[in-house]
Amino acid sequence: MLDSETSAGLRWTALVRGAREWQDPDSAVRARARAALQDGEWPRQTVERALGNVLLDFETALAAFCEEPPAVRRASTALAILPGNIIGPAIACAYCAALAGTNLILKSSHHERRLSDILVEQFDRLGPPLRGLLSAVYWQGGDESIETMILRGIDRAVVFGQDATVASIRSRVPPHVAVAAYGESFSIAVIAARADLAEAAEAVSWDVALFDQRGCMSPQTIYVEGGADKAVLFAQALSFSLRRRQDDLPRAQPDAAEKIALAETIRRLQVNALPAATHALGTMLVGPGIEGVPGFVVSVAPCAPPVCAGFGRIVVVMPCESIEAAADAARALGSKLETIGAAGIPPDEFVLLARAGARRICDAGAMQAPPFGYRPAIADFQTEQA
Repeated sequence: MLDSETSAGLRWTALVRGAREWQDPDSAVRARARAALQDGEWPRQTVERALGNVLLDFETALAAFCEEPPAVRRASTALAILPGNIIGPAIACAYCAALAGTNLILKSSHHERRLSDILVEQFDRLGPPLRGLLSAVYWQGGDESIETMILRGIDRAVVFGQDATVASIRSRVPPHVAVAAYGESFSIAVIAARADLAEAAEAVSWDVALFDQRGCMSPQTIYVEGGADKAVLFAQALSFSLRRRQDDLPRAQPDAAEKIALAETIRRLQVNALPAATHALGTMLVGPGIEGVPGFVVSVAPCAPPVCAGFGRIVVVMPCESIEAAADAARALGSKLETIGAAGIPPDEFVLLARAGARRICDAGAMQAPPFGYRPAIADFQTEQA
C-alpha cells in the first residue's frame, strides 16, 4: 500500500501529464473536446482559445501548491454545479479537486454536457490515483428531489451561476456542507493617460470578444483617464479592433431574446451617450450586422458608475479625471466587482485601483485568462480533518 506522500506524488505526476494534454492543440483529448463542442453555441475559435487558457500555468500553480506545509485532510466528496455561459470551469474544477485529493461530482449545465464526460474518461485513462476520482451527472435545473439526494452525500459544493441558483443551493445543503459560491459579478477596464490608445484597445478587444461578454471577467465599462476627446479616440480604436476580432473570435449566433434585449440596450445607450461635436468623431459606434444584430456596440458616456449589459459585446467608454476617480466610480458595483483590466498602469501601481475593491487586477488583454486556482480555488475542494 502506498503512503500518502507517494500517492500524492503519483497524483501530481499524472495531473501534469493531463494538463499538458489540454495545452497541446494536437492532443487526443483536445480533439475530443473540439469535436464534442463543434455543434454548440461557441465558434471553434472561441473553443480553442478557452481550452488553451484554462490550464495555462498549471505547473507553476502545482509547484506553489507543493511548497505549502501539508495539512491533515480527510477523504471527501465535492459537487461542482457548472455554468453554461462559458467554457473552462469544468476543467478547472476537475484539476483543483484532484490536487486537493477530493472526489468530485461534475454537474453540467444543459448548455454543455460533454466536457465533464471527457474529463472523467481522461482521468480514468491516466490511471491511479486519478482513476475514479471524477464522476459526471446531469439533471434538469430545479429538480430539487435529485439535488437534495446528492447534496446529502457531499462535503463541499462549488456553485457557479446566477445569484438565485446560489441562494437556492445554500438554502438546501445540510449544515455540514461548505459552499463556495461564484455568482453574478462584473468587470471593468481602466486606461491610463500614459497608455497607447491603439495598443490598449487591441488588448481590451480580446477581453470583450471572448464569450461575447457573458463571462464575469468580461469588461463592461472602460474608463479612460482624460477628457471626452480622449475617450472618443479610444472608442474609435476599440471599434476598429473589435471589427478584427470578428475574424479571430466570431460572435455566437444570437437568439430571439438577445436580439430584443440588444435593441432595447442600444436605445438606452443612445439616450446617455455624449453628443458628438460637428467636427468630432461619433460617440455611438455600432459594428457590422451579424444575423440581424450588430457585431458590437461601443458607446461613449459621461463618467458614472459602471454600465453592465453582460452580453453582446456592448461596451460603454467613460472619460475620468484620474485613475483614482475611475476606481471610485467602480466601487458602485460593491461585491459584484470581479476583475479590473489595466492599460498603461504597471503592476507596482495597481494599488491605485485597489480602492475599487475588485477581487483581481491584471493587465488588459489577460482578463479572461486568470491564473489556475483563482476561480475556482484549490481550497474550495479541501476538507480539514475534524
